[in-house]
Amino acid sequence: MADEIIRILTMDGGGIRGIIPARILQHIEESTGKPASALFHLIAGTSTGGILGCGLAKGKPAREIADLYARRGGEIFHRSLWDKVTTIDGLSNPDYDPTPLQTILGEELGDTWLSEAQGAELLVPSYAIQLPFQIPGDGLGLLVPRTPYFFKTWKAKGTALDPGDNPPVLDFKLKDIARATSAAPTYFPPALIQNRAGQSFGMIDGGVFANNPAMCALVSAYKLFPQARNFMLVSLGTGSLQRPIPYAEAKNWGLVHWARPILNVLFDGNADTTCYEVDQILGPMHYRFDISLRESPKQDPNAVNEDFDDASPDNITRIERKADTLINGMAVKLQSVINELKKPKWNPANA
Repeated sequence: MADEIIRILTMDGGGIRGIIPARILQHIEESTGKPASALFHLIAGTSTGGILGCGLAKGKPAREIADLYARRGGEIFHRSLWDKVTTIDGLSNPDYDPTPLQTILGEELGDTWLSEAQGAELLVPSYAIQLPFQIPGDGLGLLVPRTPYFFKTWKAKGTALDPGDNPPVLDFKLKDIARATSAAPTYFPPALIQNRAGQSFGMIDGGVFANNPAMCALVSAYKLFPQARNFMLVSLGTGSLQRPIPYAEAKNWGLVHWARPILNVLFDGNADTTCYEVDQILGPMHYRFDISLRESPKQDPNAVNEDFDDASPDNITRIERKADTLINGMAVKLQSVINELKKPKWNPANA
């Protein structure tokens, strides 16, 4: 008989560093002989982790997704000299044309709808900067024109609905969800996507509020599985940022200089805060896997450039080595997770 444990998998944002969680998940899938969608009850991912989650929902093995990152990351994060000149090195426009990313997402995810995902439930955060309607807010007379937004398989399928929910309004194509959750400001332009009802949504990267989606996933799991006795959460990071922001430099920065560093601070800060919160709630049932990226790739052969968009062959090789180091360095903890996942997965429907 399976233990009455709800298994949750979450994956952080981090651009090309998504190779790290993909390789860890590849190790888990190959060690258990099962796809992630069969091992977990709920999968959540933000930004690059959201792309990974959509791939898993499509039925792709983690190895295939990791290889895709390594093989085609340079296409996604490609900027010509002309692009640098015409955008004033990213100051006047987003750094990257989203077309290569959209093309790859279309090739890999096709026209599959969120409601057609099989296996584990999927949760993907994004931030809606433009809604086709206003949402009542919590407070006096509040109508919300923009808001954190969560793509949820169960809502798209018409289950666990709240009053006023309409499944076609909550159903989107996986390729559009992946584009929306990874539309990092300054890197890519916002995504304009449509739901099954034909309404348009303007979206940016979910990392601005939930780069580590573990708390979002845990709260959703509490609501989805009220009969569960225990919750196990496996949280996969994309590398901890170690590059300092020297006070002597930052004290004189204005809007232009802070634009890119503040995004890193937001993404890293909310991820670390969420890790602390979940750890306080779940204790030993919270399995966090992450690794230091170290400071300077120029001086340290074991360091990784923390920038989301460094898809150079050298940096990808460094990221791959980090993934191997993490898998080997946390082998005991990882094996504990694998041993638990090898047990029969509890079916709440039979409770």
